[in-house]
Amino acid sequence: MAITGQMKRQGRELDFYRQQSEISSPGKYESLFRGLPGNIGGLCGVVQNLLVHGFWILDEQNYGITAESLKRRGRIPNKEINLRSVEEKLGLLIELEDQSLTKARDVGRRVVGNCRDYAVLLVSMLRHQGIPARVRSGVARYFYPEEEGVLEDHFICEYWNEAEARWQRVDAQIDEVQRKALRLTIDATDLLPSQFLNAGESFYELKSGNVKPEKIGIFEFRGWPYTYYKLVSDLACVNRKEVLAWEGWGICERIGSDRLSEADVALLEEIAKLLAALATHPDRFREATELFKEHHDLKMPRDYEPRYHEFPFLT
Repeated sequence: MAITGQMKRQGRELDFYRQQSEISSPGKYESLFRGLPGNIGGLCGVVQNLLVHGFWILDEQNYGITAESLKRRGRIPNKEINLRSVEEKLGLLIELEDQSLTKARDVGRRVVGNCRDYAVLLVSMLRHQGIPARVRSGVARYFYPEEEGVLEDHFICEYWNEAEARWQRVDAQIDEVQRKALRLTIDATDLLPSQFLNAGESFYELKSGNVKPEKIGIFEFRGWPYTYYKLVSDLACVNRKEVLAWEGWGICERIGSDRLSEADVALLEEIAKLLAALATHPDRFREATELFKEHHDLKMPRDYEPRYHEFPFLT
């Protein structure tokens, strides 16, 4: 009976992740998803054909373009990286070049995004094919040499590998340009557990002392404030609210200040436990959804609108 109950709970979880969210839905551009590859490597290739990472166009040698060269064409890179939904991104892609998503696209006609955008676009394509998928917000080890011990802010996709009955982690961002520049040998379509840590896992990595506070995060946002913030980001993502990297509300407004109470810290620790356990304990899924929907410091306000984030290097 216990096994039957667990299977039912897992079934509800997988059904939840087969459904598009408001953010992942292709909307009126759904027809563009016809004829997409049916394998994960092929889908990653399509995603890479549609996006270019804002950080990676700082150096023209990477992709042959820069933010400045795009601006000379009338583009606004900061506006593009702030596009929240897949529908908005597809709309801009068609505006830039009205063609099949699988046809090779000049890099200058790709949409400027970041790791979260690669993840949410892949999730959208997988859900369209009826495959359970979700965005995970956390950190990656492979952007710096292993000996430096850096856990860099990152977003990836997890999809349900039916044949192996497991959540498989995929980084759709890692193309041949980045693989060569970073000298990577990892299989980005099937990341090992140690290569990417979701927000719950990274919380325990910091708490255990396995990573120094200054070595986890992004830019100047590091250590415990960053790690706490990512817990809310990841919780939102597993609730099909695939947030932009800089979104925050409720308890996030107290993180980074001296205003976190003991109750706040206890809540964040509860989130960490749920997030770290989701991959192997489907019974925690319901707890994660209920906590996000019901807790006054976690649920999105009805009038919530993400703030516009201006990146100086894209301005």
